[in-house]
Amino acid sequence: MFVKKTVSLSSILDESPFFTELSFKEREKLISELLQTYPELCEQNTPDMEVGYEASWFAKQGH
Repeated sequence: MFVKKTVSLSSILDESPFFTELSFKEREKLISELLQTYPELCEQNTPDMEVGYEASWFAKQGH
């Protein structure tokens, strides 16, 4: 599972000029720190899930 998350996050970060200039070890460290700090980065959402501030507020209200 960790490898799958790392590959997914790495493919997104590869589009950044900053990320591509890092060494392999620096990339691994950055991804590891991101996943520790923000574990929800790689959570899968259902396609019909509402997104946005308004939707999250509405969901918290119990409607």
